[in-house]
Amino acid sequence: MKRPSSITWFMATATVLFPAWVARGGPVTEAELNGTAVNNTLATAQLLAPGAFTSPASGLIFGSTTTASVAGRGGGDDVDFFAFDVDGPVRAHFDVDGGAFDSYLALFDSTGTVLGANDDSFPADPGSSSDLDAFLGVYLIPGAGRYYVAVSAAPNSPLAAFSGTLFPELTRPDGEFGGNAFLDADFGISEYLASGPQLGAAYTLHVSVPGPGAAAMLGVGACWMGRRRRARSS
Repeated sequence: MKRPSSITWFMATATVLFPAWVARGGPVTEAELNGTAVNNTLATAQLLAPGAFTSPASGLIFGSTTTASVAGRGGGDDVDFFAFDVDGPVRAHFDVDGGAFDSYLALFDSTGTVLGANDDSFPADPGSSSDLDAFLGVYLIPGAGRYYVAVSAAPNSPLAAFSGTLFPELTRPDGEFGGNAFLDADFGISEYLASGPQLGAAYTLHVSVPGPGAAAMLGVGACWMGRRRRARSS
C-alpha cells in the first residue's frame, strides 16, 4: 500500500488538531441579546478566539489575510466591543457588511486609547451594498498584544477620537479612503457619546488580521517537515 506523503500526513494531522485553522467555519455570533448592553465597554468586550481567524470568504473581504467574521446586532446607542490578540506588528483592516444602520468603526489598544476610526466607506467595498457600511484600515498595528474594535451607529463615536490634532488618512487595499489614524488621542478614554441597549439591527463585522496561532501552526509544520528531511538524508 502506498504510504501517504509528508504533506498529506501533516494536513491530515492539522485538520484533527487545528480544525478551526484549516477549515473556515461560520461567523462568530455576538453574545449580546436584544435589549441588553453586555459588550458595550472595553472591559466587557467579547473575545474573538484564535480559532475564529481563518481564510476569508472569497469576494466579501479585501486581501488574503486571516479573518474573523462576527454576526452582530446594533443600532441606536448600542456599542459593540470585540477583543482580539496579535503576535506582533501586523497590517489589519476592519469591515462592516450588510449593516441595517449607518455603522461606525473604531480601533483601541490595550489601554483603551483610540487608534483609528471611520464612518462611511465610498465607494462601497466588497461585500457591502451601501457606502454607509463602515471600513477602517489598512492600519499598522504596532506590536503584540490585545486590541479592540468597536461597532456603533453614526454619529455615536468615541469621546477621545477628535480631541487631538494628528489624523493621518488610512488607505483601503484598493487605494480608496480607509478612515483616519489618531496619533495623539487622549490616553485611555474608550467611552462613547452614548451607550445603550442593543436594538437588533443586523450587521456582519470582518476583523482581517493575522490571528495568534496561525504563525505558530506554520512553525510546527515547518519544524516537522525539517525533521522528516533530515531523517531521510541520514
